[in-house]
Amino acid sequence: MKKIEIIIPNRGFTELDKILKDEHVGGVSYSRIEGRGKSKAKEVSVGRGTTHYVPDYIPRMKIEVVVKDNQVEDIVKKIVDALGGPALGGKIFVVDVPFALDLTTKERGESAL
Repeated sequence: MKKIEIIIPNRGFTELDKILKDEHVGGVSYSRIEGRGKSKAKEVSVGRGTTHYVPDYIPRMKIEVVVKDNQVEDIVKKIVDALGGPALGGKIFVVDVPFALDLTTKERGESAL
């Protein structure tokens, strides 16, 4: 099993969610986060537009899914094809998941997904 962590701007979430549904990924968790990296934040107006500043951190979405090993390449390829490039940006991290347990059914491993 692998955990795929995807960090993208908020505007890419709807398209990413559609990809995950099309790939029959059942469990999806997301968080609204802020971070900084290579992308530079745009200047923001506050108050009545009289004050401007460049924020240190940019709003993003972090989406986490755990999938079977044989699903990883297809999912990553579809995400890159749909959301890759300089227009949206983001990161994908894939990590091993050595153990999973469904607390309701007591199933272990891939059957717990």
